[in-house]
Amino acid sequence: MLTKRSGEELLNALTTLRADLAAVIAQLQERVGGVRILGRVRELFLEQRDATGLALQLGGFDRSIIEEAKFPKEGGGQIPVLATLPGHAAHEDHLVAHDAQRFSDWIGSDAEHLAKRVFHKGDQQLFIANVNRLPAEDTLGVDLIYHHVSRDSFILVQYKKMVQVGAGRSEWGYRPDGDLDDQLKRMRQVEEACMRLEQDPPADYRFVHQPCWIKFCKSEQVAPKGDALIGGMYLTREHVEWLRGRPGLATGPKGGELFGYHTVPRYLDNTTFTQLVQDGWIGTRGRASDIIQAQIKASLDGSRALVFAGLIGDDTTQAERTRERRGGLTG
Repeated sequence: MLTKRSGEELLNALTTLRADLAAVIAQLQERVGGVRILGRVRELFLEQRDATGLALQLGGFDRSIIEEAKFPKEGGGQIPVLATLPGHAAHEDHLVAHDAQRFSDWIGSDAEHLAKRVFHKGDQQLFIANVNRLPAEDTLGVDLIYHHVSRDSFILVQYKKMVQVGAGRSEWGYRPDGDLDDQLKRMRQVEEACMRLEQDPPADYRFVHQPCWIKFCKSEQVAPKGDALIGGMYLTREHVEWLRGRPGLATGPKGGELFGYHTVPRYLDNTTFTQLVQDGWIGTRGRASDIIQAQIKASLDGSRALVFAGLIGDDTTQAERTRERRGGLTG
């Protein structure tokens, strides 16, 4: 019986030798619960699906709906994830909440690939938009901008793809590309702008009050089953730059830069990152909305697809949820 990695290598060899078998193999895999990622259209769709699911999870919403996203056919046109989900996408006349209307204005309507939707949970609304101005082949990756309205706090997550590296391709890692320096510089500029706008004294405490994070995620050859998020590592912009300046860290076996599970000693996973955002331990504090619109434009001008999410309405912290489970008792 073949291991998972051996099976993937066999499929890669088959599709390399017989390109005409790729579509047949993809159809067979989809029948047994997996969607084969064969090219850039589906690769970008998978990242966008992950960012959309992450946005739902950050807002405390059920992300299971992303399981129903319909992957586009390779060689076909690009389709936003939200446009493939059941139900009706949000239209301008349905965005009755003032903040949702403002979000829609921020996003605009000039993108060729655009879908918007409002999800509801009790008194809360979560506005999500998928937007991309370029074909998949010309898009460098996905940015997630998540805005919590009542905290006026936001998080930016930029996706970077890890590939299989090392002897036997047994490890996952990201080798910095030519765009990383410019992207880190843009992140620093965003954080400097946030610091200038921060309330003095700040109205809320954060472990990390800088907004910019990078998710180094696996370049999956088959989409995760169900509504699972792509596995990966979350690092702040500052942490990435710190690692790059430390010999021996984020370094591959041949001495080059490599961000991977075996070269980065500490990082956040999906669960920990989500919990910290939900409870307000990370994210900007004070007047975040003043710079979000500019950041949306910067992401799209930087040839990146965008998933924007805005949470409207108050939510409960972990401490408040614990008190409710204990019947209001403390101590």
